[in-house]
Parts: sequence; structure tokens; C-alpha cells
Amino acid sequence: MLDQLFGQAGPAPGAIGIAAAAYVAYPSGRIAFAPNLVYGQTDIAETVRRRFQVDVVVENDANAAAWAEQQYGAGRGSDDTLMLTIGTGIGGGVVLRGELFRGHLGFAGEFGHITLVDGGPLCACGERGCLEALASGNAIGRMAREGVAGAPDSILMELAGDDPSRITGALVSEAAHAGDEFAAEVLQRAGRWLGTGLASLVNCFDPSVIVLGGSGATAGWFLLEPARLELDRRLGRRRTIPPIVTAVLGNDAGAIGAASLARLRMAGRETGQPLSGGK
Repeated sequence: MLDQLFGQAGPAPGAIGIAAAAYVAYPSGRIAFAPNLVYGQTDIAETVRRRFQVDVVVENDANAAAWAEQQYGAGRGSDDTLMLTIGTGIGGGVVLRGELFRGHLGFAGEFGHITLVDGGPLCACGERGCLEALASGNAIGRMAREGVAGAPDSILMELAGDDPSRITGALVSEAAHAGDEFAAEVLQRAGRWLGTGLASLVNCFDPSVIVLGGSGATAGWFLLEPARLELDRRLGRRRTIPPIVTAVLGNDAGAIGAASLARLRMAGRETGQPLSGGK
């Protein structure tokens, strides 16, 4: 696709933005660690820069999505936006006072890897009890596979072709929307863990809005309402709870955010630029 863009008549793009599902060092854009994907090249920015001879910005995909939703989507109008992306894993990003917060090395926002249960389920990062291991699409699928034998009335086995290994988070969501009580219970359990994680994040960042995106957000009420209730149970007695809203930019959020960040760098107005240091 990039070759087609640069081969078209008219002015070529002046910069390229890439959203990567990984720990992305800032400002170099190098891939430091990826729990759910394997990258053949760690220095994606330099590889693409050499190929197309333009400036390249590589940003964590959830950071890019958070920036896009804050600028153009569900968080627009809020200078303090917290976003979680729920899919295969759980990513996150935060915009504070209108600036994308990356932290010292660029690794801020890895909310999926905060520990909620010491010695809990194994996470793709190699640790146990992470939020990602308790509330992601993979976690929802695992919990359903572990419990479906004790739920003879569930339609999950039928949807999975009588093969429990084919039960995924998306299939659990489909079953819940079809009225499957067991599937709804699995999503509620994941939602409570999500709310537990959100309570810690609200205490840390005090956002004015929480945006939930990714394929997991399509579970809708079954996941989000238990998260809201758990967040309110933990914090509601002492503070106003920020609203939880669903992302509106869909799967394009990461690409939109990465393109916006590349445009800002090209204009010399990069957001979240460190005062010193950087990798």
C-alpha cells in the first residue's frame, strides 16, 4: 500500500506514521518487547525511512489509538483521557493536559500488564495475574474453555463445532448476545476484573473520561456494565466516577493516531516530547 501511495501522481506523503502492538521506545521508534507478536525487525522506523526517504514515527498502537480518540473521537473535548483497548491482549494510552503521555522510555500505558492477582493466570508477557490475563479476549476465551464442561445448557459448544479449543472471546460475546447465561457470566467476571484495574488507573491519572476500544468492546453491556459497577464500588464513595464510553473510530484508530503524530512531528509540534533524555 505504501508503494502505491508513493507511486501515485502528485505530491508524495511527507511522513509516515506506524502503530505497532509492542513496547515502542521513544523517540527512536524501536521495538523493545512484543508479548503477542513477533517482529522480524526491531528498528521499523529506520527500515521504512530508508525505503521511502521520509520521516517515520512508530508509536505503540494503543497510544496512537488513545491520541486519535482524544483528538477526533469519543474523548474529544477532554484534555485528560484514559483509553484501554481490549482485544487479544489489553493495551492502553493516556492523554494528560492535551499531551500524549509516554513516560521516560516511551513505555507508559501498558495497562494490560499491571498485576492484579499475585500468582494468577499466566499472561503472554510471561508474568502471572496481569489485567490482560483476566479481562482480555484471550482471557475470556480461556475462562469459557475452562468452564464450559460444567455448563450443559450453553450454546458455546455448538457454536464451536463441539471443539472447546475453538472457543474464543468473540464466540463468548456472540453467545452472550444470543442469551447464553454461561457466556454472560464469563463476560461479567472479566468485566469485574476490568473495573478493578480501572479503579487503580483512575486513582493514578484522574481522567475526565475513560474510552474503551478494541474488538472486546463489542461485548457491550455484558462487559462494560460490570466494569462500571466494580469501578463505582471501589471508588464511588469518595469521588465522582468518570464516564466510561465506547471508542468511535474502530479499527482505524491506531492508524489515524499514528498519522496525526507523524503530521505533528513534520510540523515541529510533536506531542509529549520529553524535556531531556529519551531512547
